[in-house]
Amino acid sequence: MKKVIGVSASQRKSEGFLRDYINNDYTSSIEKVGGIPLILPITSEREAVKYYISCIDGLILSGGHDVDPAFYKEELLPESEMPHRKRDTFDMLLIEYALIKGIPILGICRGMQVLNVYFGGSLYQDLKYNKDIYLKHMQNYFPGEPVHRVKIDRSSVLAGLYDEEIWVNSYHHQQVKEVGKGLRVTGWSADMGAELIEYATKEKFIVGVQWHPEMMCAAGSMEMEKIFEFFYNRCFSRS
Repeated sequence: MKKVIGVSASQRKSEGFLRDYINNDYTSSIEKVGGIPLILPITSEREAVKYYISCIDGLILSGGHDVDPAFYKEELLPESEMPHRKRDTFDMLLIEYALIKGIPILGICRGMQVLNVYFGGSLYQDLKYNKDIYLKHMQNYFPGEPVHRVKIDRSSVLAGLYDEEIWVNSYHHQQVKEVGKGLRVTGWSADMGAELIEYATKEKFIVGVQWHPEMMCAAGSMEMEKIFEFFYNRCFSRS
């Protein structure tokens, strides 16, 4: 039986209307590995979120808005977007109930950052505040094209999928700073930016990637399809 993968929606105002949406790359990547994608609209209703989680077998936290720095006890710096607290709260409720159900969680870009914040970590509100960063982490176009390498720790749950290094795309101006409790960094860019985080025990599949594997997968990358296949297979053998 196919498994249902919930994807957290993003939100924006378009043509005068507030719209919940996700990019098609997420749904096509899920379908490529045999899953059934289900878009999860943003809500502040706890019971609605609880019901969402009851309907799915795995959760993908999608990219998008900056996380409100108030969640990690910082004030807004000039480079941060204006907060979208409703979405932040929604994503954190999704994580809360996904953990209770014990289903796999894959955080992508913002999704990795909100995972880190949920577990008590913090973020660089802009890469300029990390003095070690020198690579281009916000490419302008060709979303499926890789722009820098990520070195993967041999103890990572993803280590069996790749050699020590993989090439990835990059669309972020914020980054993990202090790592959340129970999480560890298992992948780094050449300038030592955190690119891969995961829960410290392999019994729980909680993984965050700073790049956008769905964009590369949709563009035909078999290397990035491996991530979705691995995640999807864990939906059949969750703890």
